[in-house]
Amino acid sequence: MGKGLRRLAGALSLAVAAQAAPASAQYMPHLDPNLYIFATMGYGAGVSPCMTGTPMADAKIAEARAPSLAAMQAYFAAAQRGTPKSAAFHLDKKSKWQGGGASAGQLDIDRQTDPLAVAGHVLEAEPLRFYRGGAGATALGQWAVLDAGGQVAGVYTGFFVRSKKLWKLRELTVAGPEETVEPAAQFCVKPGDVMEHRLTSTRNWHESAAKSVDEAQNKLDAAIAQVAAAEAAAATDPKRSGPAQILRTARADQARWTKQLEKRQKNLADAIEKSAEAEKDAAELKRLTGPARTAQAFRIAPDAGAAERATTAVP
Repeated sequence: MGKGLRRLAGALSLAVAAQAAPASAQYMPHLDPNLYIFATMGYGAGVSPCMTGTPMADAKIAEARAPSLAAMQAYFAAAQRGTPKSAAFHLDKKSKWQGGGASAGQLDIDRQTDPLAVAGHVLEAEPLRFYRGGAGATALGQWAVLDAGGQVAGVYTGFFVRSKKLWKLRELTVAGPEETVEPAAQFCVKPGDVMEHRLTSTRNWHESAAKSVDEAQNKLDAAIAQVAAAEAAAATDPKRSGPAQILRTARADQARWTKQLEKRQKNLADAIEKSAEAEKDAAELKRLTGPARTAQAFRIAPDAGAAERATTAVP
């Protein structure tokens, strides 16, 4: 056997040995695109599936919606009458009211003057947006307050919690007509966490998938070169079984990396698609962010809710 053939045989022997090594010693997540997706998107890594943006069932959302809307109406009525509005809150150390540059905890909520709850103003019955958190015990809603002329005088953003089977406010932010307001969006544990997770996880998925494709392409290129060398060696001595076996092994390696490259390219295409979707949804939230007087643009019609939820979800 010539030196070149011996070197080729040695390289292929190492490859075969590596393949025979224990699975725990050679496994890498990116070799299985499906498991890789689960790993990069946070599944099975202590991250709740709700972080992908998948909402609760409509019936579950309705359980939180009705009492939360009632709590918001009770707050507004009390604020207009000048009676204790803190009754609409679960009062504890996390309770918070903020507006007009002021911020108050549980003991000071009733001392605050709400600039939106004045004579002639009306709180819209239907929220601009409403979401129940994926963890189940929290909800987030936004309401427009209209002046006597029907124009938006400001926006309430309320964060609700369920405690002792009652849904009440935990936090309320009051925004005047010229104050900047960001539209509410699907969340898991705290407002903003789903979009942050989607942007980060899909970006990481995209980057890792691209590296995985590059690796597979390099492995395939090397396998193609090995096949060419093995074919040349086998042609010089067609009667010997050694070169023929080396050629079969090289061709099997080439076929394996061809399939791996196809899988990884599909994984990369999926990553690019989901990353683009997350970027698009984040850009839309940014586009809508602006003065509270423009908040009617936030509104999601009831019959469009399913489509909007589908847009924010990541499989």
